[in-house]
Amino acid sequence: MSDPRLSRLEAQLEHLIEGAFAQIFSKAIRPQDIAVQLSRALESSLLSGDDDDYRPLAPDDFLIRMNPDVHEHLLKRQPRLASLLSQHVVELVTYRGYRLNHQPAIRIVADPSLAPNELSVFAEHLDRQKSATAVMERIDLPSDMERAPYNAQLIINGQEVIPLTNPLVNIGRSRENDIVLDDPYISRHHAQLRLRFGSYTLFDTTSQSGTLVNDVAVREHRLQPGDVIQIGKSRLVYLEDRPTDTQSGGTTSLHL
Repeated sequence: MSDPRLSRLEAQLEHLIEGAFAQIFSKAIRPQDIAVQLSRALESSLLSGDDDDYRPLAPDDFLIRMNPDVHEHLLKRQPRLASLLSQHVVELVTYRGYRLNHQPAIRIVADPSLAPNELSVFAEHLDRQKSATAVMERIDLPSDMERAPYNAQLIINGQEVIPLTNPLVNIGRSRENDIVLDDPYISRHHAQLRLRFGSYTLFDTTSQSGTLVNDVAVREHRLQPGDVIQIGKSRLVYLEDRPTDTQSGGTTSLHL
């Protein structure tokens, strides 16, 4: 049975932005579609309450991806769309008895991979992003690369090869990272590689969706050749060459 109060919230949102949807691709997407996707993203990213406040903590950062033509049309017809959706999230959180740390931030971006009737919404927590950034900055780097693995590299989704030449490598969705992955299921600052004692160690930097290595969830993992890293929908394979015992720096043996 549908919830009449939730239906009223969705109807209110539709009334606020219905003009922007008029005659758009035969209404390929509707205000209700955005409302439902926001609600699902919110519910899937809730954090448990604590001793100070038992209410679940709702996410406060939302990324909405849509077809470029739809994106251009909607924002042209309703420039305040992000603000209206932010207020809708506040009302939804209040209605469901959750809590927020910040006014919800809504980012609406064009995604050429989406059809006019497709929509993607991803949610996470701003405080966790800030915490991850702080963790990434507090690190003692090695003074040289003498013990770095030979020809260390990551293969991204079986296509792109990224050589690892620095003692610190940040991975995430933000353009600030050394390796930028265009994946809405990945946090802005998701993971980090640190060179330690001649090997790269992978750290999950308090990401929202977590990090897997060989299908096992990890917070910290010393990488071995052939390890498969899963973050969001992306797969990264770690490889390195190792000189033979008799030919240091010459012929290499690849371990997969």
